[in-house]
Amino acid sequence: MDRYQRITQRIARIAQHVWEGGAISRDDARVLTKASGDELYDLFYWANKLRLKHVGSNVKYCSIVAAKVGACSEDCGFCSQSGHFDTGVQPTKMTVDEMRLAAEQATANGASSFGIVNSGRGPTDRELDWLEPFFKQAAEQGRIRPCATLGELTLPQARRLRDMGVKRINHNLETSRRNFPNVVSTHTYEDRVRTLQIAKASGLSICSGGIFGLGEDWEDRLDVAFELRDLGADVVPINFLNRIEGTPMSEGGEDLPPMVALQIIAVYRFILPDREIKVAGGREKILRDLQSWIFFAGASSFLIGNYLTTFGRSPEQDHQMLRDLGVSYVTYDEVEHEAPVHTTPGPARDGALMTLPVVS
Repeated sequence: MDRYQRITQRIARIAQHVWEGGAISRDDARVLTKASGDELYDLFYWANKLRLKHVGSNVKYCSIVAAKVGACSEDCGFCSQSGHFDTGVQPTKMTVDEMRLAAEQATANGASSFGIVNSGRGPTDRELDWLEPFFKQAAEQGRIRPCATLGELTLPQARRLRDMGVKRINHNLETSRRNFPNVVSTHTYEDRVRTLQIAKASGLSICSGGIFGLGEDWEDRLDVAFELRDLGADVVPINFLNRIEGTPMSEGGEDLPPMVALQIIAVYRFILPDREIKVAGGREKILRDLQSWIFFAGASSFLIGNYLTTFGRSPEQDHQMLRDLGVSYVTYDEVEHEAPVHTTPGPARDGALMTLPVVS
């Protein structure tokens, strides 16, 4: 038996276990990371099968807007908004009316979720006062799911956001616990985990993922995936580093190859089979002509429109991509209005199954 047969049969056996509701082990996940060349097409095939089984064929759009930009106290090495780096980003702040207009545009583009994103380590009570009218109105209108990316939260703040009508909090782990000090020094990995635990305890759905291309290896990528599984993340954004001039991460290093970026999506689908896996920042730059492959690799949603301080492509281009694929997207009216809250899955197994799968 040659290498291709060995690897692809093991991928198929692992996929069968996940198909049947099992949680894969770390050793199984490592097998998936070893796939290369033509083996990747088998990996993507099974990741897509798992997507179709666990989350269905339709995809979702999400939109975000930077309501408070720049002058951030933190030194995240990838971020153009840090006050520690000279990136040319000028501090700005939206009015509530501007947020409403942005939400209306996101709804018109077909987004089912809309996130308000603020720079800074965490919100002040005064900033929550500023955001409250927008969140309350968005929740009352029921046209789009209001989400928030505000940094670290206390339990009273999380509960207040919930009472405003916020359904979901985004707070990314960014990278593994081991790699984190290479990326950020002004706060810790544990600080990020604590905010996710607080959000979960307050009854909010949590959206958390990472940025890939930060000098991590496959073990780091697996660390993030298994941590997110343990934390019960409901939505997992997968971002690819878009190097911004003036940030430490813009210096040296190579961009992820498109096929490796797709492999990350596929491996995450195996580890997190029933979660919404969202392709976010860096899609256009890193995937280039392979953007439409994100669904075949297991993704179930993606950001439409612009990012925080960088431009995406036009919504019409993304609509056309879905039309070309014969894929439909669902709006807020067509999805569950109450965001799911996932719990920790059952125990993982130690090794791959020894029988080939039969998947209809």
